[in-house]
Amino acid sequence: MRGDRATAAVLIVLWGLVLSALPARCEDAQANAAREEVGISANPAATNQTTGTGWLGRQLGIDKYGFRLGGVWIGGANELVSGGIDPGVTFNSAFILDLLVDMQRVAGIPGASVGVDFLQFNSQATNTDAGSVLGYIGMLTSEPYNRSELLELWWRQELFDKHLIVRVGKSNPAIDFQDVVRPVINPNKGREISTVTSLLYGPIFVNPTLYDVLPSFYENAFGITATWIPSQQLYFSYGVFDGNKARGVSTGVVPPEFNGYYFHIAEIGLNWTLGAEQKPGFLSVGGWRQTGKLSTDDGLIEENGADGVYFVGSQLLWYRDPEPVNNAGVSGYVQLGWNNSETLPFNYYVGAGLTARSLVPCRPKDSFGIGLAWGWLNPNEYDQASELLLQGYYQAHVRGQTYTETAVSYTPEPALEPDLNPAWAITQQIIVPF
Repeated sequence: MRGDRATAAVLIVLWGLVLSALPARCEDAQANAAREEVGISANPAATNQTTGTGWLGRQLGIDKYGFRLGGVWIGGANELVSGGIDPGVTFNSAFILDLLVDMQRVAGIPGASVGVDFLQFNSQATNTDAGSVLGYIGMLTSEPYNRSELLELWWRQELFDKHLIVRVGKSNPAIDFQDVVRPVINPNKGREISTVTSLLYGPIFVNPTLYDVLPSFYENAFGITATWIPSQQLYFSYGVFDGNKARGVSTGVVPPEFNGYYFHIAEIGLNWTLGAEQKPGFLSVGGWRQTGKLSTDDGLIEENGADGVYFVGSQLLWYRDPEPVNNAGVSGYVQLGWNNSETLPFNYYVGAGLTARSLVPCRPKDSFGIGLAWGWLNPNEYDQASELLLQGYYQAHVRGQTYTETAVSYTPEPALEPDLNPAWAITQQIIVPF
């Protein structure tokens, strides 16, 4: 196997960082966890319109003028231990620099802001090596795997006392629609769920029935999103975007085209709290339409557009502590998806997972969880009927806003090629927001 020693070195270094960060006093660590979020997304750039903590802008002193400058670096090593197409080691790295401009402070325009993101991405064919169509590493979407790009460039405008929000420009629609990882809001700040799960696999970031059509990290696209928020518990969103991703165009690095390929999506979402403990929950239901002529990879089957629907729900299931001092406990999520396409990779999908937070003694900002992703493949594209992906992870807080994460992934029947052996993979990732 290639790269065994390299993988061992990466694991030793990253776990060394974790061990060096063990708190000296458990009671101090518990107190800090009550005030700070527990756990972050395995890919913050894929789940937040603003990335990082804004630390860089504060260090440069530009935050006081209305400029927020931050970002994140995500680095990972993946060992495909057995099965798949090509067992061995691959590496992934993403560096995002994020600038947010408060236009009210800078130019006196109420409710306006501008966002600009730069991405440097360097990776390898990790999911392809495993023979996985679902993708056990969600950071990867399509080639080229090495790219420098303007990831986002948008204008956001709040109207009618923040009840209507409009964003125009290049952005990541997967954050606004069908998002599993979004925080679950609770009026009691100590009991919000900062991140529903920190799983690494692809279906967490994009429902597989939307693969190849929904613009997402790092294949963002130009378009417009409008969200109406009648109350804190309810919202309605609609977006339309450059839909050329559906014909294989890398929209992340290619200028927008207006040629009949458009992606439309609409969603309604609702928040709530349950019981005396105010356990927060969330659900969203959406539908989408891709226009233009679509075809299979071999070009033998064509169709005029495609439609689909999806569902996302999450709920805090159990609190460890009866008093609302922190969010130590267990939460769960469910995903569903369907489309009528004869050319997209998946027609049906179901996913679910559980996440535990602040349950390890003296490690109050650590989290761990499990997830199941099961997609039914398009018979015009694949010989296999479905693909199942199981993943478990432990995310450890190092110090400050830095986390490291270990994940184990198992695909019993990888579907990218016929008759592949079950794929086992181990991933070690470090996430450094700034």
